[in-house]
Amino acid sequence: MSSIKPRWETYSDEIIGKDDPFLEKEVEAYSKKRYNEKSSTQNLEELARWEEGNREIAKEYQFVRPEEYDNESARIGRVMSHDDFIQILRTKLHLTCFYREMNHPQKIALWISRNGISAPECCGWVKRGLTTELSIMRFDAHGVPLDEKFRGWRTVLMNLVKNGFLKEHDVRKVFGRAKGPCGERYNAFMQAVRTVV
Repeated sequence: MSSIKPRWETYSDEIIGKDDPFLEKEVEAYSKKRYNEKSSTQNLEELARWEEGNREIAKEYQFVRPEEYDNESARIGRVMSHDDFIQILRTKLHLTCFYREMNHPQKIALWISRNGISAPECCGWVKRGLTTELSIMRFDAHGVPLDEKFRGWRTVLMNLVKNGFLKEHDVRKVFGRAKGPCGERYNAFMQAVRTVV
């Protein structure tokens, strides 16, 4: 048997410990440089100007606004488990659907057969366990949305309507309209779908 190791096992040996002493000193010095709170007023004003400019630029890339998601407790609404959700899809909306595992412990993929006979299609994911009515988002320091902290079951319904798995009027009969100001985006989407059809 050969004693030669594969490249992927020796790759780190080639990188680690090969720097020359001068480069190691420079990296060490650089790593100690930190932002100093005792900066000049001019620097602080310039920093504030850049931060404000970055926030304005970031607004161009926002598909949701942070102020819509400020009140997380109002977005919780009717809490439902993923089991209850799929049971409603099956019994009240007559979908042939099931879940499949994903490589994420809190997400499961929802698969639906359009007519009960055709090959099932992946329709997105549902939060495992209990989920909120409306999605709760995470934002970065500039107000740009990063991801969903919790995916609401109404977000899944919007996706199903958008992709033609459900009709808006059927969803409205079973689930009703979203209540409160936090539900405006959902209701506006469903209204737009209704007027297009």
